[in-house]
Amino acid sequence: MNELPLLMDFYDKKAVSIGVHDKGTLFRGEGAIYEGVTHWLIALIWCERKHERGWKVSVYPTCPEKPFWYLSPFFETEVLHPFEIAFKISQILVSHSKRDVLTKKLFIHEMNRLSRMQRA
Repeated sequence: MNELPLLMDFYDKKAVSIGVHDKGTLFRGEGAIYEGVTHWLIALIWCERKHERGWKVSVYPTCPEKPFWYLSPFFETEVLHPFEIAFKISQILVSHSKRDVLTKKLFIHEMNRLSRMQRA
């Protein structure tokens, strides 16, 4: 990738439908909070902290009649990443959501591998 998009505040992706298993897990955990939730919004958000800056990856449960930030993120990375790594993490999350296993958080292992590659 020679040229990155000029998006310094928010890089959004298309929402992904929440599968039956993930939806069931959400409703068992928090119940009414997630009523009406139909999709995951997997977003890359630019952050600047005291001694670091980069992209964090956030997964928002969304519903059609409310803004994406109505609910807190279901998951978000703590570490800030360069765009290329954050984008790869978002692709991993999309893959897990399409397989209806996002709530199992099996993606943590893949994300840790990417983070180790980034530090090397």
